[in-house]
Amino acid sequence: MTEPERFHSLDALRASALLLGIALHATMSFLPGFRELRWPISDVETSTSMGVFFYVVHIFRMATFFLVAGFFARLLFERLGSGGFIKNRLRRIALPLLAFFPVVMPLCILPIIWAAKNAGITGPGPGAPQNQGFPWGHFWFLYLLLVLYALVLIVRTILAAVDRRGSLRSFIDRLLHIAFSFRIAPLLLAAPLAALLFATPWWLQWSGIPAPLYGFVPSFPSVAIFGTSVLFGWCLHRQQSLFEFLRRDYALYLIVAVLASFAALYLVGVRMNMTVIPMSPGIRAAYAGVYMLAVWCWSLGLVGAAMAWLSAPSARWRYLSDASYWMYLVHVPIVWGLQAWMIRWPVHWSIKYALILTITGALLLASYHYLVRSTFLGKFLNGRKYPRALPLATIAPAI
Repeated sequence: MTEPERFHSLDALRASALLLGIALHATMSFLPGFRELRWPISDVETSTSMGVFFYVVHIFRMATFFLVAGFFARLLFERLGSGGFIKNRLRRIALPLLAFFPVVMPLCILPIIWAAKNAGITGPGPGAPQNQGFPWGHFWFLYLLLVLYALVLIVRTILAAVDRRGSLRSFIDRLLHIAFSFRIAPLLLAAPLAALLFATPWWLQWSGIPAPLYGFVPSFPSVAIFGTSVLFGWCLHRQQSLFEFLRRDYALYLIVAVLASFAALYLVGVRMNMTVIPMSPGIRAAYAGVYMLAVWCWSLGLVGAAMAWLSAPSARWRYLSDASYWMYLVHVPIVWGLQAWMIRWPVHWSIKYALILTITGALLLASYHYLVRSTFLGKFLNGRKYPRALPLATIAPAI
């Protein structure tokens, strides 16, 4: 793409979502309630503030990522056509999944075995996740992306066949314009998905949007909620005039997002709970409502804030955007290894957390810079080899 076609703000937002995942996984050993699940990498010290951080970031991180992915999906579709789009997604999503999963996932298991052996843990505790099929680990988002891309193409084909004059698509465009004009879009987007969560009997409320961590058939709530994010991103590329509403109202959306997040946290509790929490129908409905409202207010507010503040070209953000894919794919063994190493250190949890982030970040950036950026791995992940210097010009997005 040429420079005027770049969406620097969304590149930066997508990179931030991936890099936040590293910070999120680094909190896991300090989360209240993890030790009761007999998770081997559980620190001797826990932190309520880490629990709050994990919970709040978990609300919006992946929903925002899928929204941006949907935006760039339509951009690529318009640029490459259906055949080119499919080939591009197979090269950039499916092949890295097939290549990295069998290498990285065994390395993720080693810190677990080491920590379990040192702690004398021989099996999962009550409430721990049970074997539910093929484990995707942190690669689940790549598999789900492939599923959602396929579904979007199917939906688009059907719409093109039954809506030859484009009247239905024009109606959707007008509806979105009205919803954003009157600032009710988050409510309209959240309401049906909150009803879906409310009606899902196995919904683990504390964990929020169900992530398809296991198996080859993602659950319907996972597909519906993250699929809605992808579809909205697709529509946002189709109707980019909505960006002006997002720029105008991002502060309002973020304020509501914070309030809704803490309302949800008040209802469910700060302590991690990976079971179905007994709630009265009224409380369960209220929780599902404020949780999904928070999801959409965070996503829309962050897109608007990125458009307002990060639209200018930035060599550093471009570099981080290029590096973030590699960093996310390989970070878990490093993070868990450091957590297992530091479990019994007689220092405050905040020092351990800072060290985990610092060491992990340094290792990931150094490995990207010297082993990936200008090598065949860089071309494999990002489509081309880059010079090791900070980029002076921007290029097409990797995902």
